[in-house]
Amino acid sequence: MKLRRAIFLDRDGVLNEDLGYVGQPDRFHIFSWVAPALKLFTEKGFLLFIVTNQSGIERGYYTMEDTHRLHSILAEHVRPHGVEFTGIFVSPYRESTPNDIRKPSPKFVLDAAEQYHLDLPSSYVIGDRSTDLEMGHRAGCRVVLVRSSAGKETEKEPGVKFDHVFDTLLEAAQTLT
Repeated sequence: MKLRRAIFLDRDGVLNEDLGYVGQPDRFHIFSWVAPALKLFTEKGFLLFIVTNQSGIERGYYTMEDTHRLHSILAEHVRPHGVEFTGIFVSPYRESTPNDIRKPSPKFVLDAAEQYHLDLPSSYVIGDRSTDLEMGHRAGCRVVLVRSSAGKETEKEPGVKFDHVFDTLLEAAQTLT
């Protein structure tokens, strides 16, 4: 069986503005370049996944249903461009809550790789925070930092490692193969 390539995307700061605890539609502002970027990745044969930490759920700021509603809004936004997400993985936990799924854990990526027969060394994790990057390294993927939000500061953190850096997801989509 031929293995497929994937793009694992962080949500807040990569696909939409990171306003902190984004759980309601009025605070969910999708970046203008998201649909064209995801279309390019799709045309290059990548499966698309979202892997997001949403501790606002456990904190009681919003619910898992609210989060699913935002993902439906995002899916409707990109669908006219021929884009579909293969999977969306959400960790609802705070940093201090014991669990095995919150980034930087690679569990969601490894589970997706098994379920969808993915070639992780040929796949990418794209994020703007060190936890995204660490998850990618731990999963054996290539790692991309985007500066569209917290990535500008993440890039300056000592010891942060990434394979590529771009200002936006669109620049990444135009360059990565």
